[in-house]
Amino acid sequence: MEAVVAAVFDALLTDQGRTYRDHQDDPLFDRSLYAIPVSQWTAIVTTVTDRAYTWGAATSTGMNLAALLPSSYDDPAVPTPLLRPIGGNPHLVRLDISREATAAVASCQQHLIELADAYGTDSDHYRDAAASWSLQLTALISAPPGVHRVLLPDGPLSLYVSTDDAGHYGIVFEPLARHCTVAGCHAVTAADGQWQPSCPDAVVIDHEHQPSHPADGPQPGRWTTRS
Repeated sequence: MEAVVAAVFDALLTDQGRTYRDHQDDPLFDRSLYAIPVSQWTAIVTTVTDRAYTWGAATSTGMNLAALLPSSYDDPAVPTPLLRPIGGNPHLVRLDISREATAAVASCQQHLIELADAYGTDSDHYRDAAASWSLQLTALISAPPGVHRVLLPDGPLSLYVSTDDAGHYGIVFEPLARHCTVAGCHAVTAADGQWQPSCPDAVVIDHEHQPSHPADGPQPGRWTTRS
């Protein structure tokens, strides 16, 4: 913050052959005698407070910065500059989660518990689902520096993720189809629960099918990313 204030006043004082350091400790130095276009003033404050947000200090930094900067004046001819902070990655990754999304995340975690209870933690049903959920959570908190992500619910066991760079994607739970586990039989269940061939040419044996998971148990599946 001090470096930004010094740079602004150095630019304003350059015609007088002085720098901010010459006045920094002068109690009679009147900052209000100097001014910059409001578009520049706003861009400076926004950039610094956005950077400070990652350390949880946006409010205090914004108030202090506003008190230290010169005044501003309206000049429509001056465009808003695009400022980019230099150096270092943010200390924190910003991930905003809506209240409804927290409930969806809890539902996903509860679904994993139910899979573990029904099929065991050593089962493929549990391991595949748990590994895919862990991968999605890791991707969420591994956002590139400066990216702001917002998490919203998107249907049962699924989430919608939007970013400040206009990107968006879904974290979607894809259920595993119930299929017959008997060798040589390629039957799967339809939406109504009836058995049918997995594809038009698939072989279905006429026997009592052995389902890969019960219809009344928790639904196996995995979480995937969908654009």
